[in-house]
Amino acid sequence: MFTITTNKSAISSQSSSTFISKSGIYDATIKFASVDTSTKGAKSVNFNLDVNGTNQTIYGPYIYDRDGNSLEIGLKLINQLAILAGLRDGDHPTIETETHNVGRDNKAIDFEVITDFTDLPIKVRIQMEYSMYEGNISERKNIKAFFSADGASPAEIIARENGENVTIGKDLEKQQKYVDNVTYKDGLTAEAVASWLADKAANKAAPSNKPTPKVVNKPAGSLFR
Repeated sequence: MFTITTNKSAISSQSSSTFISKSGIYDATIKFASVDTSTKGAKSVNFNLDVNGTNQTIYGPYIYDRDGNSLEIGLKLINQLAILAGLRDGDHPTIETETHNVGRDNKAIDFEVITDFTDLPIKVRIQMEYSMYEGNISERKNIKAFFSADGASPAEIIARENGENVTIGKDLEKQQKYVDNVTYKDGLTAEAVASWLADKAANKAAPSNKPTPKVVNKPAGSLFR
């Protein structure tokens, strides 16, 4: 589907929680990453992550638009991750159909899984984004950079393999200045989003007036909504 490259511009990364709910750099293990095709034909890569024992899904970057044109930002991120997974110049990620039980009903669904990424320990920088959708605030978790579990960037890994004297973790340190960044769109402000999040938390904490169901044997928590 796409070819890996180790050139510097493609692999540069510059430009305690158990659940990803705010911007930050998280230690995680990729349980599986899958290529998803939208109803209009655009392709993206989604990630099922384990963060300190909590499974969660990050709907990742688009890599091709609906006309099949490559999307540079998304492909660069996936290329960076492929370097961390051990792929090098000219390699192609392996994509196989796998069945995983997901959703509220724990339903078995087939996914096009990039097997090179399965069970890969990483650090990932997430930046929260808030926008309006059909009159309501919408939240999205955007992947901004990948690093190895020990904090090496793809660029540092390749530089080390090429015999260069590099300090592992320097690129990760540079990311700290962006770690609290949040994207607000459609005229939203930090105050408006904070109020919305507080209302969500209050509604979630409020006791339900619904009767307790007699049957409580429900499937385990979902990975996908």
